[in-house]
Amino acid sequence: MTTLLEKAVKKLEDLPKKLQNNYASIIFEELDNEARWDKLFSGTSGKKIKKMEKIGRSEIKKKTNPLGQFLKI
Repeated sequence: MTTLLEKAVKKLEDLPKKLQNNYASIIFEELDNEARWDKLFSGTSGKKIKKMEKIGRSEIKKKTNPLGQFLKI
């Protein structure tokens, strides 16, 4: 276990049991999500992932506005 994870666990130990369980559920959900993504992309080449990334970034640009537009920077 890493030092950072040990520090996090020590902080969690001081919380009420209900909050500990809430955090544990979040951690398990994240681990499950990572496993699903790993399985989904396990047979995908780096070239194909780069292409998907490019498409995704392009779609995001179409649907978002620069923050400066709202802050009048």
